[in-house]
Amino acid sequence: MTESGLRFLDGGGELGERLRATDWAPTPLGPVDAWPAALRTLVSLMLASNQPMYIVWGPSRTFLYNDHYATILADKHPWALGRDILDEVWPEIRAELAPIVESVSAGEPVQVPRMRLVLERKGFPEETWFSYFFAPVRDDTGAVAGMFGACNDITGQVQLERSLAERDARHRQVLANMEEAFVLFDHDFRLLEVNTETERLLGMDREALIGGVQWTLYPGTFDAPLGAMYRRVMARRHAESMDYPHVFQDGREVWFEVRAFPVDQGMAVLFHDVTHRREEHEAATRSAERVQLALEERDHALALLRSFTEAVPGVAYAKDLQGRLLVGNRGVSTLLGVPPEGFIGRTDRELLADPAQAEEVMANDRRIMETGIAEQVEEEIQLADGTPATWISTKAPLLDDDGKLVGLIGASIDITDRKRVERDLRLSEQRGALALEVAQLGTWTWNLAEDVIRFDRRTAEIWGANPERSHYSREDLGRRVHPDDWPRVDAALAAAFTPGSDGRVAEEFRLRHRDGRVVWTMTRGQVAFEGEGDALRPVSMIGTVLDVTERRQLIETLEQSDRRKDEFLAMLAHELRNPLAPIGTAAELLRLVPDDAPRVEEAARIISRQVAHMTEMVDDLLDVSRVTRGLVVFDREPVDMRAVVNAAVEQAGPALQARRHGLSVETGGGPAIVLGDRHRLVQVVSNLLNNAAKYTSPGGRIRVAVVGSEDTVAVQVADNGQGMDASLVNHAFDLFTQAARTPDRSQGGLGIGLALVRSIVRGHGGTVGAVSPGPGCGSTFEFVLPRAAVERLPDDAAPVPRVATRRQSIMVVDDNRDAADTLATVLELLGHDVTVATDGQQALVLADRRSDWDAFILDIGMPDMTGHELVGHLRRRAGTGSACFIALTGYGQAHDHVTSQAAGFDHHLVKPADVDRIVALLAG
Repeated sequence: MTESGLRFLDGGGELGERLRATDWAPTPLGPVDAWPAALRTLVSLMLASNQPMYIVWGPSRTFLYNDHYATILADKHPWALGRDILDEVWPEIRAELAPIVESVSAGEPVQVPRMRLVLERKGFPEETWFSYFFAPVRDDTGAVAGMFGACNDITGQVQLERSLAERDARHRQVLANMEEAFVLFDHDFRLLEVNTETERLLGMDREALIGGVQWTLYPGTFDAPLGAMYRRVMARRHAESMDYPHVFQDGREVWFEVRAFPVDQGMAVLFHDVTHRREEHEAATRSAERVQLALEERDHALALLRSFTEAVPGVAYAKDLQGRLLVGNRGVSTLLGVPPEGFIGRTDRELLADPAQAEEVMANDRRIMETGIAEQVEEEIQLADGTPATWISTKAPLLDDDGKLVGLIGASIDITDRKRVERDLRLSEQRGALALEVAQLGTWTWNLAEDVIRFDRRTAEIWGANPERSHYSREDLGRRVHPDDWPRVDAALAAAFTPGSDGRVAEEFRLRHRDGRVVWTMTRGQVAFEGEGDALRPVSMIGTVLDVTERRQLIETLEQSDRRKDEFLAMLAHELRNPLAPIGTAAELLRLVPDDAPRVEEAARIISRQVAHMTEMVDDLLDVSRVTRGLVVFDREPVDMRAVVNAAVEQAGPALQARRHGLSVETGGGPAIVLGDRHRLVQVVSNLLNNAAKYTSPGGRIRVAVVGSEDTVAVQVADNGQGMDASLVNHAFDLFTQAARTPDRSQGGLGIGLALVRSIVRGHGGTVGAVSPGPGCGSTFEFVLPRAAVERLPDDAAPVPRVATRRQSIMVVDDNRDAADTLATVLELLGHDVTVATDGQQALVLADRRSDWDAFILDIGMPDMTGHELVGHLRRRAGTGSACFIALTGYGQAHDHVTSQAAGFDHHLVKPADVDRIVALLAG
């Protein structure tokens, strides 16, 4: 703290300390205690301000500033303190500052809302933009002794405006939402684009402006300052701005701030009405003169404070400890919508329309006064007309000469436009990113008068266009469109070109590329007409094109799959009816002659064979589902493909013998060992042999051969049967695919055998294929597997002898009474004590009647409770702790096995019941 007479130097952070520590006696300012009252008051206000503020004093132009201005000086701080502002501090911008200093020295206040300055404050030239003001300060004789001012670095705001201006040409929506008027000129000063704000400000609609030349639309502007600026911007390709008055035909004079920027198309111009701002500036000038007069009559400190707040752009004010306004500038009146006498002495709680906003503002003020620390905060305060607005407020404690807190001083600037610019810029960038994301859509234009069609890059890719060609014609179009589609496309174009039509085209057609490739496209277009009545004619067309080849292929695939599904369902119905017919006949025979043992035995054999056949079909369906979805894990053991072929020949023997086919087997050449699942590989060869037997006329010839090489082993199955055409060869291994059948469908089968072959071979890392010279010429199927790096197979394991089972107490639970009774009868014939239940509740009652249960065989899908629920109840009952729980169900997917195990079953079997498997489980 300085002595009492020098308390005007109190506070002020780093600059306050430097001012107090500096010996000013040898400087042009002289000793501190000799400084004039006006200078002292200004220094006190400057140190207390939370905005960049500065003082220029005396003929030497001695420069003083506060902490907030020090950041603007950068590397020139603290060297700049006390030096000549023009010759020493800012020599690089002396040309810009000297006229301003000269005007202020003559007694004229100067306010500059925007100025470009190239500063060298960090060791290199740096383009910056500032808004600032200078106000003269007179001594007791009325002469100008010095000047003071404040400034704001608006470089960021100007850069944002530049970025947005560069995007204006590409984003019309942004232009439409702009509060500034926008005009785009070509190099001949012809208007190419305007926005709605331009129409409003100029009082002319878009049609009257677009295409007009500036000098024709506004005669006299060519030689005016505005025209000169336009010509300079266009010639020198650099931006300029100016305030320009325009007199409308009705006599109104409106001032516009006009900013012109060079662009690729020519020149972009932004302008807005600054008449009110200029009036405010003039009013501020007059107010500054009145304040100067008041300095001679009133307390110097309060007068300077009022002068400061009036000259500061935006809203400036001072409040007492209770938050009552002591002084406020014109911006306060504009914000609140009341004159000074309407807000002086009142708080924000009384003045602001939104109570919540008022409480937040007053809470900020109290915090700053209590902590004694200046802050910059964003505050939401709506304008007098109710419009929401965002303000950046800089506030600091207000101290008297004794350093006592007496209130708060602050300044607020409306940054709503800046926020909007930032928001619009983000939106513009998002739209640009979205445009790139959806760039799969190509665009094209067609000048109908000249028959010139032009493509963008994406359209050229879709069309397979020659990159060296710049345009195409209608004749080219007719050659590229598929001949089957061109008549339809040509008719659609002719209809769109007809005057009086809506001019729209939307067609899907094929294009032929130069390399022969065909792509499907969806094209939409709109014709533009010119003239009226009989003179109406089409002049141009614009449109889009999209490659829909994948979609068309998907549709064709789905349609083909749907046809195969229908064919499969028909085959499945036929194949299921075939075994059901003898089963039904055998059942009727058992009813009619129950005592005829030979016939009963024959009926039983018939039923067993047909049930086995049905089981085989269902197992094949489940098998192909599991294999094609990768749910089957193949063994990887050395397997000799010669033994595989021999086993497959043994399995397919009945089918070959039934049709009297001749079979030749060629397995010479030594071991042909691969790593694989022997059972599945036998299934592959067996399926190929059965397929050959099925589609070869009785008495045909079939050959199977094993062909080995250094790295692979191939198995070939060839026949002289009905053969295949090319279309069937391409789909021979697809699911549910079959050759044409006779009406009696005598060949049988579901069309899944070859699909299973392909899945198993691929699962072993191999390949499979088929060839046929044509219908009636036979077929050859071949699959190739990698050869294993082993010379011989390991010895086969000794067979495990079948174990006899003891008499066990078993409960069979199934809501199908016939299924439960027949299984119980078989188990009783095998010597077991069997109890039958047809639902879960009955099973629980029966289970409680004994405590020596050995096994439970449970169905899963029952009406009162599922088998999964029942096994849990049974396991919790006494007498079932060591019992074996077997699920016997029609559900056979992989996840069904996992669910059964999780529920508490020991084993999961699929219906129909395999008695040998059940006996083995009971014995185990």
